[in-house]
Amino acid sequence: MAQILELLRPVQTVIEQIVIFLYQNVVPSYGLVIILLTLIVRVVLTPLTISQTKSMAKMQKMQPKLKEIQKKYKDDKQKVQEKTMEFYRQNNVNPLAGCLPLLLQMPIFFALFQALREPSDIVRNVLGPFMLNNVPNPNYNFLWLNLNQPDQYYILVILMVATMFLTTKMTTTDPKQSVISYAMPVVFGFISINLPSGILIYWVTTNIWSIGQQGLVNKWVKRTEGKETEEKKEPEQKQTEKQLTSDEKKVISGKKRKKRRKK
Repeated sequence: MAQILELLRPVQTVIEQIVIFLYQNVVPSYGLVIILLTLIVRVVLTPLTISQTKSMAKMQKMQPKLKEIQKKYKDDKQKVQEKTMEFYRQNNVNPLAGCLPLLLQMPIFFALFQALREPSDIVRNVLGPFMLNNVPNPNYNFLWLNLNQPDQYYILVILMVATMFLTTKMTTTDPKQSVISYAMPVVFGFISINLPSGILIYWVTTNIWSIGQQGLVNKWVKRTEGKETEEKKEPEQKQTEKQLTSDEKKVISGKKRKKRRKK
């Protein structure tokens, strides 16, 4: 782990330079700087996260078809794999597309996590050390918090669990996975109890951003599905119209024949 963090040191340095710039030029509040930094990171990563979210939404939409394939060829695993890959090719879906953006985000996440957990001299030279004469440095205070210490009232922990639960609810459609997925916020809640408040502010802000982004993507998916449904209906409607026209012609020709017979 230490080797990984050392490799990410350049990324951490860039993040801390941004922190100091925001603190000295935008707002002299470490808590607000963390929120601004989180928003900047999320904006930079937006193309990746939107691609990931769209890919996940598309995969969720295809789950019923994939389950049919698994059920149909349940006794032949090789056949299941072949039919599944064929299904992906037919629908132009890359099952790894949702994982790649996540992997690309991980270095930034770990570097940011380390920058908030153990700031280097870049931050400490401006804001000072965590403790001054055995008293928490007020430069790291924000609302009721000291951002280098856990939230003693657990308010951020509750917010983190609640926002993570809502994010999970918006992205989970498989009932078999829902139990595990809904348990994860609780597990992370226990883990976060002893984390510095600055990390939880980053986490809660990220979750709120993800909720808004997921909501927009879900609307996009519904609009796309609506358009696809309309496009499928149009040929059927045209075929029906043609059929109706043909039937009407038969009725008209039949009436003409009756008239001729009467004459």
